Amino acid sequence: MNLVVEISIVVVAIATVLMLLAAFKTLKLAGAAIEDAKKTLGDLRTEILQISHDAREVVRNTNAVTVDAQKKMQELDSLFSSVKEIGQATHVVTQSVKEAAAGAASKVKRNSRDIQKPEGGTIAAIADGIASTIRIWNRLKQN
Repeated sequence: MNLVVEISIVVVAIATVLMLLAAFKTLKLAGAAIEDAKKTLGDLRTEILQISHDAREVVRNTNAVTVDAQKKMQELDSLFSSVKEIGQATHVVTQSVKEAAAGAASKVKRNSRDIQKPEGGTIAAIADGIASTIRIWNRLKQN
């Protein structure tokens, strides 16, 4: 029986050594996994900082583009305002020219009915043309 007890003790000792070796290997693997996790978290932290920096840069650039676009829109507003004023002035000039032309045409019609062909017809036509031109010029200066 002594022999059985001694063999049992040896078996228990070998089993204990094998369990300790298995536990050691498991702990060693767990330690390696933890180190990998630390390295991955460190890399992740670096990447997040880089992405954060890049995002800030994009926001700054976007703000600069927005400010530039607003300035250009303000410049375009003043340009369109000037174009509008030019259009209005052109409309006034066109209206004055139309009125002057209509007045000249009606005068020519009246004069052509009233006037019989005198001998100095060419000179009278030139004089009427000059008078009409002076009236048109004066109306344009007034507007």
